[in-house]
Amino acid sequence: MKKVFTHSLFLTAAAVVALLLMGAGSEQQSGVTSSMTSIVASGVSSSMTSTVTSSMATSIGSMGTSTIESRVTASHVKSCLTSSMTNSHPPCVTSGITGTQVILSPYAEEVARIIKFDRQILVIVKEITHERIGRLIGFDGEGYQIIAPGIVVSVPADKADTMLAVLRHRLQPLHYMAFVVEMNNAIKAYKIGVLKGTDQYEILRIMHTDGDDYDISNQDVIDWLKELEKKAPFEIVGADTDWVEIEFKTVPKDLKTIVEEAYDFCPDAVDQGPGSVDELVNEIRKTKRLLLLWE
Repeated sequence: MKKVFTHSLFLTAAAVVALLLMGAGSEQQSGVTSSMTSIVASGVSSSMTSTVTSSMATSIGSMGTSTIESRVTASHVKSCLTSSMTNSHPPCVTSGITGTQVILSPYAEEVARIIKFDRQILVIVKEITHERIGRLIGFDGEGYQIIAPGIVVSVPADKADTMLAVLRHRLQPLHYMAFVVEMNNAIKAYKIGVLKGTDQYEILRIMHTDGDDYDISNQDVIDWLKELEKKAPFEIVGADTDWVEIEFKTVPKDLKTIVEEAYDFCPDAVDQGPGSVDELVNEIRKTKRLLLLWE
């Protein structure tokens, strides 16, 4: 009797598989058929095994085709279709500036949603760098890492300046700030971060830049730079826990005085850099940049 029931159930299950496969032929996505076949076969096999081994012969007779179809189509097939469509067609968006298509990963889409970034910002970053977008890491007052409300990408060191310049040019009008957060010359890779807003000192707050070894707090750094900005306007182009780099909009007329003040506030700007105040002055005249670091 068990063999008869088993054979009957097998024929019923086979019929269901055939019907579902015929229906799948009308689907627009070619990948759905194979996924549905494996899931249906797995679901029917599991159902058949548990039903036969339970010795519930009367339940087998009442179960019928409709129960099997309901069990398969209500959960397995729906899950298969959703998964297949999601995985086969990642979000594809068009850059509003160049008109080129850029694909954002599901992770990048989720990051944009969580930190409330305009997704077009991620499109621009992806379009320029062609690199994976991740979450920006900042620091608290104790030096512990924190998840910051921003994004970060790793770029080749030899392309970092160019990419940063393009990103700043593209993102500033949209009220987003791009800056270098890590310079790793050992592996020839830099990291560029992006924050939402126009207050450039928020970069220093997020990265908690300070000169801890010199008893210079994060607020000390911010206050000193704000005073300098009044005399010589600049933009923050990079920052981490123990350094900040600024770029003057125009080379200050009293540059040597500013460098001497910078040397008093941050000796390593000279000692760990060009070696003398005059050399740092010459360097800034060429690059318009001043790097303050406390090592």
